[in-house]
Amino acid sequence: MIRYATVIDIPEIKKIWDQSFEDPLSYVDFLYDKVMAPSDTIVYEEDGQIYSMAMSIYCSFRYHDDVIPCVYVYGCATLPDRSGRGIMTEMLTVVEANAIARGCQMAVLVPGNRSLFRFYGGRGYNPDFSLRRVRLRSGMLNTVPRPEKPIEYDHLFSGDFYEIREKALYEIPHIEWKEEQLDFMAADALAYQDHIASYDGEIGKAYAVYSLNKKVMYIREILGTSEESATALLAGLVDEQNPRKVTINLPVGGGILPVEGSKEIYGMSKAFKTAKNLSSLEPYMNLMLD
Repeated sequence: MIRYATVIDIPEIKKIWDQSFEDPLSYVDFLYDKVMAPSDTIVYEEDGQIYSMAMSIYCSFRYHDDVIPCVYVYGCATLPDRSGRGIMTEMLTVVEANAIARGCQMAVLVPGNRSLFRFYGGRGYNPDFSLRRVRLRSGMLNTVPRPEKPIEYDHLFSGDFYEIREKALYEIPHIEWKEEQLDFMAADALAYQDHIASYDGEIGKAYAVYSLNKKVMYIREILGTSEESATALLAGLVDEQNPRKVTINLPVGGGILPVEGSKEIYGMSKAFKTAKNLSSLEPYMNLMLD
C-alpha cells in the first residue's frame, strides 16, 4: 500500500535513509523541521512495515517572467529486500499524480549515481539539465579585478540570497527556489561544514557556496548581480583561501569564464503537459537537495 507519511513514520523513514544515504539520521529531522512536512513524503507499506519512500518538494521552473510549477522528487529509496519489484516505479507514478493535482506541470530530480539516469530515463525522465564544470588553471584569473570590499564568510544573508540568484539567472531558464528554501540550503551547507562567501561592492553583490578539504576547493554555485561581481568574488576567494585545486559549477550559458569548462549532465525532468525539449534551452539546475 502506498500512502502519505505521518510523524509516526519518521523512525521507519530514518531506517530506510540510514541504509540508502550517507547523511546522518539527524538530517531527516532537519528536513522536516525546516523545509517540508511528513505528508510531503509517500511510503510503501507492507504488513505494517515501510519498505520504500519518496519525497516531494515544490519549486518552480522560471524563464524571464514565465513560471512553471514543479515538483522536485527527492529522497527516493527502497530497502534492499524489496528492490527490483517495481515499487519505486509505482511510487513515482503516485508522486507525479499528486503533483499534477497540485497544478505542477513538471517533475525534476537529480539521480544519485550514473546508473540511475537509465532507471529514470525508462520512466519518462530526460537528461535536460547540465552544468559547465570548470577546473581552474594557473593564471586563469590573472587579469580579473579583485573585490574592492572585504569578502564575508559563513554569513546567512536572508533575502539577499534570493535576490542575487534570481537576478543572475534571469536570462537563463532555471529551477527557482523560494527565499525560505534557499535559506534552508544555506543552513544545510553550513551544517555540513561547507562555506558561504559573500561580497557586496560597487560592481554588485555575489555569493559562492563551496567546500574546502585538504586545499581542494569545490565551488558548488557562484552567482552575482553582475558577472563582474561574481568573477571578482571568485578571484578574491581563491586569493584568500589559496587552494591547490579548484572546481567550479557554472550555468552552461553563463558569462563567468565563458569559454572554459566541459558540459556535464546533472539533472532530469519530465513534463506533464508539454513535450517541449528543455535541453535546447540549456536550463540550469543547481543548489538542489542532492
